[in-house]
Amino acid sequence: MPANGPELRDIHVPLVSMWWPLAPGWWVLFVLLIASVVALVIVVRRRSAWRRYVDASLMDLREAVTKHAADGDALAFAASASRLVRRVARTRDARSVSLSGQAWHDALLAMAPKRNVDSLVSLDTAKYRRDASIDVAATARDVEAFVRAVLRRPSPLRAARRRDSHVPA
Repeated sequence: MPANGPELRDIHVPLVSMWWPLAPGWWVLFVLLIASVVALVIVVRRRSAWRRYVDASLMDLREAVTKHAADGDALAFAASASRLVRRVARTRDARSVSLSGQAWHDALLAMAPKRNVDSLVSLDTAKYRRDASIDVAATARDVEAFVRAVLRRPSPLRAARRRDSHVPA
């Protein structure tokens, strides 16, 4: 090196942490991650609360089946199952409480179109007959299937399609 030039010192790089301060892209990523975790927790909690609601609704049916197994009272089972069906139908259509006969059948069929609702309709007349012969196991299965079908949470896509289908042409 020439002795007559300027004397240069070595370059010292300042100590900078690899993790801090973060670039703005990392902050955006963290915010998106936290928002998705919060949304997932909300969805899981709402679904579990809905399942608890459906199970609580079906508790009356289970108690009626257990009581029928103990005492064999078909009238009490029919009355309890009919109350449950009416209570669940009221959540979907408030005016269905006052229906009977063919109108009741049509309302139940509209609420659960893929289900056979004949045994549910026959519960209304069976609870007033003294000699009601009811297949309790089959009726309980039908009532449970109806309750689960009616109380199924609609997906947002299905609800949007349903709204679009009712628009007058």
